Amino acid sequence: MLSSWGVQYEPVDVQGNAAAQAELKRIGIPRVPATVVGSQFVHGWNPEALARLVGIEQVIVPALNPQELAQSLDRILSYAQHGIAAAPDHLMTVERGGRKRSLRDLSYHVFRLTLGFVEAMETGYFPVTPITDYGPTDIRTGPQIAEFGAAVRERFNAWFATAPLEVFRKPVGTYYGEQSIHALFERTAWHAGQHTRQIYLILEEFGVMPPGSLDDSVFDGLPMPEALW
Repeated sequence: MLSSWGVQYEPVDVQGNAAAQAELKRIGIPRVPATVVGSQFVHGWNPEALARLVGIEQVIVPALNPQELAQSLDRILSYAQHGIAAAPDHLMTVERGGRKRSLRDLSYHVFRLTLGFVEAMETGYFPVTPITDYGPTDIRTGPQIAEFGAAVRERFNAWFATAPLEVFRKPVGTYYGEQSIHALFERTAWHAGQHTRQIYLILEEFGVMPPGSLDDSVFDGLPMPEALW
């Protein structure tokens, strides 16, 4: 997002970087992502606060309306579901992107994010657990994760079918501060989309071709990161 605004910044990879982790703790940032300018910072995905932090005066409004976001997220989850269902067991422990997150954990994470969003609509708060949760031991293979994904999609679509449009103008608490539900919805969609891109990249590397072709049109209207990892 900073790049799209023409803002220069210095990226810092805190994984395995004890000094960077200590600095985050000193500042009071519980976990990444975070943007720090001097003694001020923005934690998590908060476009409006980030714009204020770097001196950009604009209101960030999701490009897609709730109905479009619901269609986009369900389409992304469908691709993730079919992609991971095609993954052979020996690929489930593969790690890419410099992170200790296997293909199994990455694919489970896609669906756990969406489930976390629905749970937040029910409880009024989005905690960090949907981000940090790892799949239970009985959900290990690609087909098992795809089955979990199907259940999440069903729950998400059932929730959205009864959600009044005015709910998306309301705020919701998150572990990184208060957000509009519309903004959290958009974040859930592009976050799931980013990891789905990564799943397909890993499968392509090992010559696995899931049904259907994942291309950029799947993410139209979403603020997708430029980098894949």
